[in-house]
Amino acid sequence: MLPAGLLLLVLLAAAAIFAMDAGRSVIFPYPLDYGEGPLLEQTVRLAHLEGIYRPDLTSPPYTVSNYPPVYPLVLAPLARASGPAFWYGRLLSVLSMIAAAILIGLILRSLTGDPFASAIGGLLLISFAPAAYWALLYRVDALALALSLAGLYVCARYPRGRRTVAIAALLLTAAIYTRQSYGVAAPLAACVWLARSAGWRRALTLAASIVALGMAVFAVLDLASGGGFRFDIVTANLNTYDPGSLLRYLADVWMLMPLALIGAGVYAVSAGWSAVPSWRLIAPYLVGGLLAALTIGKVGSNVNYLLEAGAALSLSLGALLAWQRPRWIAQAAIALLLALDVSLMVLASPYRPVIEARLAEREPAQRLLGIVHDARGVVLADEDIGLLPLDGRPIYFQPFEMTQLARAGRWDQRPFLDSLERQAFAAILLYRIPQVPLHRTRWTDEMLTTIERRYVVEERIGATEVYRPRRGD
Repeated sequence: MLPAGLLLLVLLAAAAIFAMDAGRSVIFPYPLDYGEGPLLEQTVRLAHLEGIYRPDLTSPPYTVSNYPPVYPLVLAPLARASGPAFWYGRLLSVLSMIAAAILIGLILRSLTGDPFASAIGGLLLISFAPAAYWALLYRVDALALALSLAGLYVCARYPRGRRTVAIAALLLTAAIYTRQSYGVAAPLAACVWLARSAGWRRALTLAASIVALGMAVFAVLDLASGGGFRFDIVTANLNTYDPGSLLRYLADVWMLMPLALIGAGVYAVSAGWSAVPSWRLIAPYLVGGLLAALTIGKVGSNVNYLLEAGAALSLSLGALLAWQRPRWIAQAAIALLLALDVSLMVLASPYRPVIEARLAEREPAQRLLGIVHDARGVVLADEDIGLLPLDGRPIYFQPFEMTQLARAGRWDQRPFLDSLERQAFAAILLYRIPQVPLHRTRWTDEMLTTIERRYVVEERIGATEVYRPRRGD
């Protein structure tokens, strides 16, 4: 069928672009994102058997670990063997996103028995612009998504299996301890599916197993860290919510893929009304994914909050194609519209230019790394914070996290301001883009004022201003 072949061709082209971007990102030796730096440092610390959750922020280093430990733990042996580098974390993210796409295909195959629709559903995740972008980074989300979908697949494929509950509980809990927000969509969908396919007792057993295992791990980590685990992954994540940010992200997604969103909505409403079997699993996963997406309005959030929604969208559209297979005209129309939508999404993605711009900054990044390496003393950085662990230096201060804690009244910034006043830092790398004042969310006004008064910009490399102490002060 021509429209189906066209859709497959477009998705394969999107997958090829993803593979190209993935290869370039994995071999790029410098930071691509602010969040990569703290995660790399946490990986290195775990590799040397050091704790990453601090219960006391009254003295330096002023750092928090916003995520549970699974992702850096997986990478710790590589950090131990090859030293600090970004390639292994990015490779894990790429492979995890590919695994997530395969698992979506396997889930659809289990639910629908349609190989074509299953392949389309899996490829749709790779073409989903936020997923294709975020999978290129040293970030926890792709691994969390893959683990959660693996747990969901076990339930979809073997709802009455003897070990289904135990394996699914382990996988879903591992996803939660990779990124805590993965405790809603996949567990909800798995429990609803088991309740309808194997009985409520089995579903409740799964829910109880996840809760019990999750609480046990939480208690161990919190006790071992003296309360630091609870503070870092709960208290330090309670940032201000900005509804305007939510609306901007949702508008971006709507502009990129309106037809795909309409198709998923049609499936969510019509398939439930028509009692399509796949709806029993996909609908609750879609609800959970949308709830996770709504949290993108939190200050500091990024498109990683959309990954579960993207997975749910891929499942919904794959199931929609399978459902409409007997109605070949309807399926052909859906395939044609999706081919147009995916083409738009790939060509108009606002995220690929971000990666392209960062990949083009090899020479500035190399110069900044030289400044960090040559500095005789502590260096502070925001966007370029990943250069610190890359050079083997500990992170002294995480600007965004500590600024949000200071503004929420959960951290006293005065000792840090005193250090700035004393010119205790050899260099400060401050990233400024006039169009997007990120530095205002990463440093308090008092910090910026003190930096301007006690330090001077000696050079500008790319978008980064290099501050050093004023001479004679």
